[in-house]
Amino acid sequence: MDSPALQRRARRHLEGHGVNVPFGARFTTIGPLTIRQLNVFAHKLALALYFEHFKRPLSGAGRVQAIWKTKEDFLINGVPEELLNLFDGYNTLIQGQWNAAEAFEYRFARNTQEGLFGCFARLRQGFFILGFAVESDATLEANRELDSIWIRPDELLKEHPHFLKKNG
Repeated sequence: MDSPALQRRARRHLEGHGVNVPFGARFTTIGPLTIRQLNVFAHKLALALYFEHFKRPLSGAGRVQAIWKTKEDFLINGVPEELLNLFDGYNTLIQGQWNAAEAFEYRFARNTQEGLFGCFARLRQGFFILGFAVESDATLEANRELDSIWIRPDELLKEHPHFLKKNG
């Protein structure tokens, strides 16, 4: 999307939807390869935060799911309050005096007895990830119709059809 005409068209599109676009901002399209990588990244972030809160990796019997959104997805109505209310914990990356809240923060909830974890993360000002992890696929047995959206941790390294489209 390097041509000046495409850059102007992208700017007009965003500004037409009320997005304040900084002067000199560059635009790019999100195609199939990028969508796949963002899906894999979203799932890996959910797994990493699961590890952070449970202090162990998700086993092969566990499942993870994640979706990603851009700020444009929340442009009209904002982030749903119901979504934020699901997660009562808050965290960011802190090391000594350094705090990454401007670049990365997340809300989370966990149930250690049942091995359930959920999170809603914000990266910079425009990328959001909603992720869940369960320690055992038996937890999902009542909802087998949802089975296709839950990924085993070892499937992140494979070509999984779930990663080929933007979900949510």
